[in-house]
Amino acid sequence: MRKAWHHWLTKGGYKTPVHFCHACQEEFRSGRIRTNKEKAKVDKSKFKFPIKEKEKLIKLSKKWGVKAKPTYRMFTCDECNKDMYKAYHIWLAEKGSLIEIHLCRECGDKLFPGKRICGIIYDLDGTILSTQKLHENAWLFAGKTLNIPVSHQMLINQRGISNKEAALMMIPQNKKHLLDKFQKAKAEYVNKNLKRAVPFPDATETIGRLLKERYNVWICTSAKKDFVKKALKPFKDLRKMNVVWREMYKKEKPSAEALNLTIGKMGLSNKQACYVGDAFNDYKTSLKARVKFIYFCPDKKRRDPRIPKSVPTISFHKEIFKLV
Repeated sequence: MRKAWHHWLTKGGYKTPVHFCHACQEEFRSGRIRTNKEKAKVDKSKFKFPIKEKEKLIKLSKKWGVKAKPTYRMFTCDECNKDMYKAYHIWLAEKGSLIEIHLCRECGDKLFPGKRICGIIYDLDGTILSTQKLHENAWLFAGKTLNIPVSHQMLINQRGISNKEAALMMIPQNKKHLLDKFQKAKAEYVNKNLKRAVPFPDATETIGRLLKERYNVWICTSAKKDFVKKALKPFKDLRKMNVVWREMYKKEKPSAEALNLTIGKMGLSNKQACYVGDAFNDYKTSLKARVKFIYFCPDKKRRDPRIPKSVPTISFHKEIFKLV
């Protein structure tokens, strides 16, 4: 909800607004919803803040008209009073009470500069573009053409790595002489069927919304410039994006070089960026770069078991707004 009944709770060790929709407001008025004793003890010593920031927040709470009657209104920022539907929810302890402050993004960023994620870096293949099947079919085609067996596990392992690295991983020792032909057959299949590479259903819309909300959005890919240009050419909004492609860095994933280069071009610190990718190699790259990783897994049945389940995972691009 964007509008609610605003009440003030100033008892039991709390100083915070409490919000009700119309239905719950009626329940509260009728006595069916009521305040009760605290069921679980809260360790208020854990709510610590640097003195400078805490003083600013305490000053905000002193402006509150806690004796005012309940009002039905929009949620507003405690600093600038701007209407908002998303906020920083900040709890702090003062004189034995817990206080909850709500700040809009701009005011929160001023108070805690450099703390929030403001840059999103996307992998391209299998993340923005639905190319996973295309690459898998290409390797199967190349393998069948040259009589090189390609297993299901090999197809999982080739995600997020270069054609050369994937070919070396797949090809048996007695057929190393076919390495160049193997890569060439795969690349020719991809180029011939590149029209099948389309964005995931909500990828373009999500990136557009991120840009509107003033996130810095880039692509960092293992793909070469020629492939990137051809793949993005049919998609007007995507081809405008800033891209770091393979020719721009020396060391392949999982080296941190590509991500660090991208973050540098974005003018951010590693703590201010997150990397969205679909492959184990993407995950390893983010670990080396010390960047938050979001695993894009559109089909949970095909989840890579090497990526820990504790890693934030999305199946649809729009779910990223719950994580940043």
